[in-house]
Amino acid sequence: MSTMSTAPQRKSITPVFVVLAIAAVLPTFITSGFQLRLVMLIGIYAILSMGFNLLYGYTGQISLGQQAFFAIGAYAFSLLQLKAQWSPVWAMLASIGLCATVALVIGIPLLRLRTHYLAMATLAFGLIFYGVVIRWIDFTGGSTGLAVPPLVFGDAPLSKVAIYYVILVLLGLVLLLHDFIIRSHIGRALQAIRDDETAASALGVPVTNYKLRMFVLAAVIAGIAGMCFSMMSLRVDPSMSDFRILVSVLTIAVVGGLGTRFGPVLGSIVVVLLPQVLVSFGELETLVYGAFILLFLIFLPHGLSGLLENLRWRRLFGTGARGTVER
Repeated sequence: MSTMSTAPQRKSITPVFVVLAIAAVLPTFITSGFQLRLVMLIGIYAILSMGFNLLYGYTGQISLGQQAFFAIGAYAFSLLQLKAQWSPVWAMLASIGLCATVALVIGIPLLRLRTHYLAMATLAFGLIFYGVVIRWIDFTGGSTGLAVPPLVFGDAPLSKVAIYYVILVLLGLVLLLHDFIIRSHIGRALQAIRDDETAASALGVPVTNYKLRMFVLAAVIAGIAGMCFSMMSLRVDPSMSDFRILVSVLTIAVVGGLGTRFGPVLGSIVVVLLPQVLVSFGELETLVYGAFILLFLIFLPHGLSGLLENLRWRRLFGTGARGTVER
């Protein structure tokens, strides 16, 4: 293999700012509240999937309980405002702290497990949380859920466009953090853990420390996504912690590309917008959607992000010059 194809490539941060700049001007082209909601959903799912991407895509620790932290963030953010009369800023900070604390408490014992054992343990955590939320009616509202107070600036509630920009700011912060980790020595250490924990430990990588940190960080990011969802919908309910959220995250990982820089963003765009396109298929919508995912698994194992990387390297160095996807 040539030196050209094996040398590490410096990843520019410019694409991140390009993505955020495009997102910043999108409201000027949106003509309805429904379209604005779709764009906000893309941002929310991108935030949620970035945590999963760091944890599983880069560290190799599969967690099937991210939907629980998604709901914890939303419920804590809402309840602190409703019952404790906290301001949105303090409620957000406290919710982040709660997500981190819960992840730390359950992560210390759970991360001793590996592969499907860890997956099943985190899935059990998600199911337990769903059961608690739906049965603790006096506190969580049960299956009905809770109404979330709108964000206010001064004496007036924020408009939907203003809430969009609040979500965009949080998306930008998470995207910059996600990209910084990937481009730094931390990202290389995480990939070493993913590929071979024993070899990474032998090279001096604090494996347990990094695994726990990424588990907590992924939980915090999921909580931020949940808070964004509650800001947008002005409601939280047990459906935020059910299996459909997890399926969406896994689908985004498949479509966007697991363990890639922009896979969460690309995958979120497709997963949110594709159902709107498939509505015309009527009763065949689910069948066509499943076939679409299957085709991605077979022909694009690295997702859209991997496809774009391959096309870029072929343009630069010619067909076949690069045998692997640069993540």
